[in-house]
Amino acid sequence: MNKHSKAVLTLGLFLSISFSALAKVKLPQIFGSNMVLQRDEPIRIWGWANVGEKITVNFKGSDYTTEANADGKWQVLMKAAPAGGPFTMKINEISLDNVLLGDVFLCSGQSNMAFLLMKADGGEKDLANSANPNIRVLNVTRDIEFQPLDDLTKKTPWQVAGPQVLGKFSAVAYYMGRKLQKELNVPIGLVSSAYGGTVIEGFISAPSLDTIARLKPILDQIGTKNQKQYIAEKIAELEKSHGKLNQYTNTEVLWDTIKPTLPVYAKNWETMKLPTLWEKAGLPNVDGVIWFYKEVNLSSADCEKDAFLSLGRIADQSVVFFNDQKLGSSPDSRDLIREFTVAKSLLKPGVNKILIRVANKGRNGGIWGPQSKLFFKAGNHKIAIDGNWNYKIQEINIAVHPNDVPSSIYNAMINPLKSLAYKAVIWYQGESNANWADEYEGLLKSLIKDWRKQFNQPKLHFVIVQLPNYKKVLSTPEVNATWALLREGQDKAARQPNVGLVNIIDLGLADDIHPTDKFPVGERVAAKVQQLVYGQKVAADGPVFKSMKIEKGKAILEFDHAEGLTVNNKAERSNFIIAGKDQKFVWAQAKLEGNKVVVWSNEVKNPVAVRCAWADNPGKSYFYNGANLPMSPFRTDNWKIDLEVIPR
Repeated sequence: MNKHSKAVLTLGLFLSISFSALAKVKLPQIFGSNMVLQRDEPIRIWGWANVGEKITVNFKGSDYTTEANADGKWQVLMKAAPAGGPFTMKINEISLDNVLLGDVFLCSGQSNMAFLLMKADGGEKDLANSANPNIRVLNVTRDIEFQPLDDLTKKTPWQVAGPQVLGKFSAVAYYMGRKLQKELNVPIGLVSSAYGGTVIEGFISAPSLDTIARLKPILDQIGTKNQKQYIAEKIAELEKSHGKLNQYTNTEVLWDTIKPTLPVYAKNWETMKLPTLWEKAGLPNVDGVIWFYKEVNLSSADCEKDAFLSLGRIADQSVVFFNDQKLGSSPDSRDLIREFTVAKSLLKPGVNKILIRVANKGRNGGIWGPQSKLFFKAGNHKIAIDGNWNYKIQEINIAVHPNDVPSSIYNAMINPLKSLAYKAVIWYQGESNANWADEYEGLLKSLIKDWRKQFNQPKLHFVIVQLPNYKKVLSTPEVNATWALLREGQDKAARQPNVGLVNIIDLGLADDIHPTDKFPVGERVAAKVQQLVYGQKVAADGPVFKSMKIEKGKAILEFDHAEGLTVNNKAERSNFIIAGKDQKFVWAQAKLEGNKVVVWSNEVKNPVAVRCAWADNPGKSYFYNGANLPMSPFRTDNWKIDLEVIPR
């Protein structure tokens, strides 16, 4: 073979390999081996390829053919099929194996939905017996983005249920799925897409939030920017006024580890009025290191004894210096009051310098109060040190938290999932919205409407897990309880077609926002799914308020789902409060009369309103029905709830 022939052959092979590589079909991560596709619904498969590339999808003996469009995207819609499998799906050169047809559930919300099976009560034991080829899971990694993504950014494979897989999967989702698979005897697919510590606004698409006045300016500011562009702009804005800034690595622990040189105060340092979080002082989304400087003037008499310095709370880490000598350092603890003894050897008549290094690793940072705790005491001389401090930014990181950017979780963790068809959505969220509970009903209704539209499933079922009891049980009626108001919002949102509510008012913990007993939560969710989605006659509801009439100074209440109504003798009180037209609630007595409950108080002669379990934590539930499910919280009035104004 001559050199020319070899060159032609080599070029031909190179072009063949190159075109083959370019023609390779790509699938989004929601499609893969071991996946479950929704039975009895048309199946949409899509992906990317070269423009004009022919795509053939073979599934269950049928071929579906299409071409990649001008944007390099393609899709096929396959006919619906009953439960079964395992099957193999071929898409050109790609082979997806061990595919099942069954029922797929999207499980979303915040940390109690994300709570891991390995950390749940009895989780280790349940893991040991969890192998089940008819349960498959997809665990979406936490992520945010400013614009809707077509695909998940992090590798997320479908996996077959088993001990090696489920330990780091949602406990609530697993317990629900296990129950359903056993009862229905069909394959179950569980997609967990949850993000702890987040508000509901992050899970709703931007077009569905655009009418909310307080969110529109944020959405307008973001516009068409992606996350990288937004961060670059914020850094550029800061550097205009603060000069070139170093990148904060978020790796150091305390001053003792890094020991950099102390900065020298200069007149060009900026001014900040303390106490405050620096996000409220013109530094939004800024994490990193900021130095704060303050001078106090002392007399000779002030310097005769050790002094005392109080700085209030600091988020997150701090190192404190007095006249360039270290007083002490504090770890991550935003609720710790920082107090120091200042040895008299460090004091001097005249100007004395306080220098504080504050490192904030995430979310809000700064010297944030209370105001009464910012003072310096020398002898009998107490000097207030709130007000203006000088500050200098040393290192920054523009950190974007999902609670700062509406729709950011939706864009990264929900939008890429919308091509799958689902049997139902399980939603467990609300803790982070409790301070603004009056908005929750509308936001939850918006989420339901939004996802039904985005998923192209206008009748998609939603099961809402109502918030449990949490915080200290109080001895006085909680008229303005935020968790109670949020539960009411969840209840009202669930009174729509194809939406159900799961009451877990008796499954929380007073001192832990993450109750560890997830098994009964999952079981109750499964029962509600059986009732709502499959139309099965199962007990899924505790007693639900139906009506009230007043007779002879007593309120007579009727309930749905009240069969076998009984009193819990372990409860400390009835959980009922009662009020007249003066709207002053007092504890009430309650007794059973058949399936009715009579409520009264000798302090209220003419009652007009009754509330049940209306508290952040009402304590042990007083009434249960024959299915051992607790009475749902409710109120008969619609009086205004006065919420503390808490900035977002």
